[in-house]
Amino acid sequence: MAPSTRSSGGCWTCRLRRKKCDEERPRCQGCLALEIDCLYTDDKPEWMDGGELQKQKAEWLKKEVKRRATHRRERRYLQGLEVRLESLDASLTDDNDVVMSKDLIHATPPSVSTTNASTPHAETQESTPASGSDGRPADSPISVPSPDRPVAGATDHGLLGSGLRAVLSQEVEAHSTMLYLDYAFPFLFPYYRPSFADAGRGWLLVLLAKNKALFHSALSLAGYFYGIVLGHIQDAAPQCQTHNLEALHEQQGLALQWLRHEMQDIITRGVKGNLAEANRVMASIIQLMTSDVAIGKPGNWAMHLEAAAQLFNEIMKHHAVTDTGQVCFMMVLLQLGSRPFSWAPKNHPWGSDQATLRFFTAQLLFVDTLASTTLQKPPRLYEWHQHILMTADDDFRKQMPVSEKEQALPHIHIGEFVGVENWVVVSIGEIAALDAWKKEMKRAGSLSVAHLASRASAIEQRLRTGLQKLDEGDCKTDGPASIGGPEQVLGDFAGTFSPVLIHGTALNNRIWAQAAISYLSVVLSGWQPSSLEIRNSVALTIELLLSLASPDCLRTVVWPFTVTGCLAAQDQEQIFRNMVAGMGPLKVFGTIREGVAILEKVWGRRAEIDANPDQWDIGACLNCLSEPALLI
Repeated sequence: MAPSTRSSGGCWTCRLRRKKCDEERPRCQGCLALEIDCLYTDDKPEWMDGGELQKQKAEWLKKEVKRRATHRRERRYLQGLEVRLESLDASLTDDNDVVMSKDLIHATPPSVSTTNASTPHAETQESTPASGSDGRPADSPISVPSPDRPVAGATDHGLLGSGLRAVLSQEVEAHSTMLYLDYAFPFLFPYYRPSFADAGRGWLLVLLAKNKALFHSALSLAGYFYGIVLGHIQDAAPQCQTHNLEALHEQQGLALQWLRHEMQDIITRGVKGNLAEANRVMASIIQLMTSDVAIGKPGNWAMHLEAAAQLFNEIMKHHAVTDTGQVCFMMVLLQLGSRPFSWAPKNHPWGSDQATLRFFTAQLLFVDTLASTTLQKPPRLYEWHQHILMTADDDFRKQMPVSEKEQALPHIHIGEFVGVENWVVVSIGEIAALDAWKKEMKRAGSLSVAHLASRASAIEQRLRTGLQKLDEGDCKTDGPASIGGPEQVLGDFAGTFSPVLIHGTALNNRIWAQAAISYLSVVLSGWQPSSLEIRNSVALTIELLLSLASPDCLRTVVWPFTVTGCLAAQDQEQIFRNMVAGMGPLKVFGTIREGVAILEKVWGRRAEIDANPDQWDIGACLNCLSEPALLI
């Protein structure tokens, strides 16, 4: 058979690439799919010379195809995220969500109908930012009110003309913003106390002004916490509770819509060259995840985490590589500064974008690590732990140029943000990775017990060395006497619940590290809660938990509390119940209620677990409810 002849009418790009061209104009399908220039001319381009110019052009085009492919994969992922955000937005109309929120706030407002719950979609079409107000055309597909100007159509009473939905006025928004900054944020992150030299939490106020998705998510949290307080104060007006519930759903919906809106640029242009924008979108996603977990909507966290981790990976790959080829997180921070690469961070406070990246990176690494214990996989960001969280060894430091010495690891001290030090977080991540490796090897029939023991020994050594250093230091655990009643709830939100009054970071890290040792024992030896090693570790952790300054402190140690409780003996169950009962109204916050539900479920299945110990481990416990648990 005679070979087919290549058409002479194909585009010059396909000819250069030696590919068959379908000759469609103005762009052939091959070039269109690859998003590269498609050239049709009667005259041969000067670079098509059969020599050096053609070779250089072919090499450049090959790199361009590769670069575009990376960009397409990134855009496809983000577009997939946008679709999932739309489904989340729709889920806000679920009756189940309304019932759950009412139950948590202990209010009895009238049922919110599906029509009412979906009204923000209709509202926002009337309050689209004008062309140029935030750099987008007036016909943008996502149309939501701006936090820095009144909502069109709002009456003096804060109600839309139809009266079906409550809309926050600028004055109420200002009050809610300060409620979040003064009470909700410090309550959620009691260990985060930036120094005076770092200009405190001013970056957060800047971020709220710039980032509309995060702004509405923050208002959602502030309203939720305010509703909890109202629910435990006598003579609280029922209409205030009703309004709070409606506003909660409204702000959640607006946060999701603004996130979709803010992602348009990233979807279109990618992360490379848009670092500040990608940083803010990542912050919005993490904030939404925090909000969902805090208000008792655990089903969405895995999607949020996957999206945030993907964005962080792209940020690191595009912006964290030095001229010498080293991965350096400090490079990303410097690029977000007002004068990139021209000053040393230790001599100046962080800028708002830099502080945003530091805070939400710490949150992301922490959450990702805890999620890995539930998902029974290595942390998604495991590859970055050594570059961001671990101390550089001498050999690595010797290879670094003098100009980079100041950028030595670790770049993030997670303890400054959540009260759990890097060595504990890294160890928990390594245990989760070891657990995943063990299960994979068992499925393949190639598990090396010696290798398993060797890896476990190295992790245990780090944990015990860390505990020893804590024992050699000073740990102040004395706390204030418990007040009780509504005054206690208001006092907690008034900022008196500082980390010093909760308990010292040393005690916090002891609890986390000891629970991690229990977790490691299960990964190494299987489900054997009656073994001497696990019994001793559980007893030590219980002793540490009972030494907390107040039962309210449990909200900072939910993961170790739950891991320890799952391994506790039957005669120790009541200890855990009593600790949670002592929290009073605060037990509805965060994930402590989810931890308790896991414990009750595991305790109620003791006979089944004892009969099938090979099917149980910490990961199985954290998945025993209807949704995987994220115990932050």
